Amino acid sequence: MKKSLFGVSILIFVTLILSACNFASNHSDDTNSTNSDQATQINNPENSDATVTYKLPKLILVDTGDDYGLTLFNLQGQPITELKTPGSGYTSSNNVHITGPIPEGPIMTPLVYHSFENPESLLVNVNDSISTLVETPMFYGLVGAPGEAFIAYSVYEPTSESVRSDLYLGNLETIPTNGPVYSLDNNTDYYVINPLGITTESGIATKIWYTHSAWGIGGDIIYPVNQSLYSFDMTNGNAIQHLDINCSAQGLSQNFIWAACRASDSNGNQGYFIQNLENGNSVNFPLDPTSDRGAGFGVFSPDDTYVAWLEASGSHMAEVPDYHSRIRIGLTSGGIVYDQADTAIAIALGIDSIPYMKPVGWLDTQTLLAEVNLNDYGNTTLITITLSNGSINKIIDGRFITFAYP
Repeated sequence: MKKSLFGVSILIFVTLILSACNFASNHSDDTNSTNSDQATQINNPENSDATVTYKLPKLILVDTGDDYGLTLFNLQGQPITELKTPGSGYTSSNNVHITGPIPEGPIMTPLVYHSFENPESLLVNVNDSISTLVETPMFYGLVGAPGEAFIAYSVYEPTSESVRSDLYLGNLETIPTNGPVYSLDNNTDYYVINPLGITTESGIATKIWYTHSAWGIGGDIIYPVNQSLYSFDMTNGNAIQHLDINCSAQGLSQNFIWAACRASDSNGNQGYFIQNLENGNSVNFPLDPTSDRGAGFGVFSPDDTYVAWLEASGSHMAEVPDYHSRIRIGLTSGGIVYDQADTAIAIALGIDSIPYMKPVGWLDTQTLLAEVNLNDYGNTTLITITLSNGSINKIIDGRFITFAYP
């Protein structure tokens, strides 16, 4: 259904210190921590005098399916508080963002989420008071900077000849009145802008990472249907292509040094690789011989040591469903260090079968968080996979939404 885009202004009664961001003029492209409150520091092996900081999550935001809202759990799987999200429908990591750090004491950090209810909008929960942030007809996707207030989102408008998509960036103060920072009119393959990440420096949003994604598709789809990798530089207004059509972007590292990619060639051969966006080096991971559905998703450990992904075979839509999957973890320097099929993970959890699973993030540098359907699609749980000892443990019943950071 085609709808027109319009903006609204709101007044949000909340005391926040929000950093302003510098916006470039609108441009168009016709090319068709654990529980610690401190960032962890690690040594950079290429420069012993330099340090790199990364963030570890403090809480996990989960949809428990109770129709009230989303629940924050600590990393041990204990519920902390529930935030109501009326009108949210199906929440996921690409339509929810916690707009700031989680302090000690009562949790009052605003939560932004997408609502399909008329009018289609981004809503904000501030201490369980709900208001409209901005109307978003034909919303596509949203991403936020971890532990910060910045939000990037996209909307699209199809016509008989092309599809236009617009990319927005701002915070709770600026989003209601900001125009798009970048637009794409695509009459070649009709893919639209899908934001993947935001680079910030000294409290300023400097870059938005995005891919081109398919819209209005269905069927037996396992992995995100993306094409290439781009960034929009807020400091100079330039859009840059980092990876070409041979990369179906599946994930970025926290520091935006690594990208994970699905790959396929003209003969239908499928592959999986990661690429260093600073030096251009790539690392290929040969698929398991049984993985005739290829590989996808890509979640990097906070310290860039590992990447986890999903491989699959068979189909849920076959006359006799024969879908199976496996979670694998590789070193960003090369080599696979973990490989478990759904059958083995089901045995470890004491259940009959796993119709679907995927890696969703890392709790620390050794602990992967994965989402697993137990026996049927209506029963979802989160499990941890610990690399140091290979243990698999169920910690929370529900679907993963996003992390909250200190």
